[in-house]
Amino acid sequence: MTATIDTRIDFKKYISLILIAYAFSFPISKAATNLFEMLAILLWIIEGNWKEKFELYKHNLLSIAIALLIGFSLLSILWHGNAEITLKYVAKYRHLLIIFVFYSSFDKKYTSHILSAFLLSMFISEIMSYAIFFEVIHYKNISPTDPSPFMSHMTYSTILAFTISILLIKLFYEKNLKYKSFYILFFLTATTNLFINGGRTGQIIFISLIFFTIFSSMKNKIKAFISSFIILLITFSLAYSFSKNFGNRTHQLYTDFNNVVAYNNYTGSGGSRVALTIIGVDTFLNHPLLGTGLAYNMHNITLYAKAHNFNVQQMSRFADYHSTFLTLSTQLGIVGLLISLLIIYVLLTFKIKNIEYKLMSFLFGLSFIIFSFTHNTFHTMNPMIFFALFAGLFNTIQRLETQYEH
Repeated sequence: MTATIDTRIDFKKYISLILIAYAFSFPISKAATNLFEMLAILLWIIEGNWKEKFELYKHNLLSIAIALLIGFSLLSILWHGNAEITLKYVAKYRHLLIIFVFYSSFDKKYTSHILSAFLLSMFISEIMSYAIFFEVIHYKNISPTDPSPFMSHMTYSTILAFTISILLIKLFYEKNLKYKSFYILFFLTATTNLFINGGRTGQIIFISLIFFTIFSSMKNKIKAFISSFIILLITFSLAYSFSKNFGNRTHQLYTDFNNVVAYNNYTGSGGSRVALTIIGVDTFLNHPLLGTGLAYNMHNITLYAKAHNFNVQQMSRFADYHSTFLTLSTQLGIVGLLISLLIIYVLLTFKIKNIEYKLMSFLFGLSFIIFSFTHNTFHTMNPMIFFALFAGLFNTIQRLETQYEH
């Protein structure tokens, strides 16, 4: 009697392990993130089972939203032309394929490993940031006054704010004193790191996440409101007193918006964003049905700037509207607007029963939505990876919870 060897490959296991490596790589290495992304997608393709996969995808709102985004963007070539530029733009959406990989090919038992890998990598990134801040090391051309080591300060601050919310949730629900002590230390150092960096978007997100985390985790809502208010008041007071970077950028933001309101002056960083929003809304209203196309939504920015008496030279330097939802709406018209609204709805309504993951998923959705109102998050790599990793993970958790119930 001869023994038989099972030669079947456990694709879910290997894809899940690669996704853990992908989660670890994301905060610290673009090259490694790209590598693990390609490996995960390649195994997902080789895995097959496409009939079952499409059956899953067609009943999932996030999958439908991403398919609409990619599909309609490609379709827009038919009425806007310039296929080369459009295809180059759409090619960046390849990062979003990880959402489909997660949904059909991720093993539930590795869920906590994804979060642990991400937190460990953020801890390494934070150490690097402090080393730059205290001038222990000199890394590339990164200034100690804005020590965001591996990505732009806007993206880093957003991801750091979300990391802080994960740590706060862990503090509320962790029973082991040893782990709880580590989370307290990590929470304090991460919060400090957020305010020595220059990313105001993350600091704004931090306010929302702290409030919702405490309010959702405490039964007594009056105590929750008071606690969150005290924590935010102390944090911002200390940041304003001891972080020169935070103080300067707070003053700058106040000055920019005061100039808009009092003097109709849109030349500052904050004022420019207001001007871009006005121009973007005008562009959408002038092309509401089919949009301008992916390649043309900024072509007439100087004309709109002149019409509103904005600084034409300053406006002409912008490559997008610094808003994902405004960019999609101008590019794809009413369909782009509906896709934007669908994405917002999906991110805030994941049906997850596990209380920790449910809260994390809501806070991620809130983080990404606020981030997307200040940045074109579907055009650059790190924001798209942030979206693909956590939207993909929480979208999959809700499916797997339902599957294991049955």
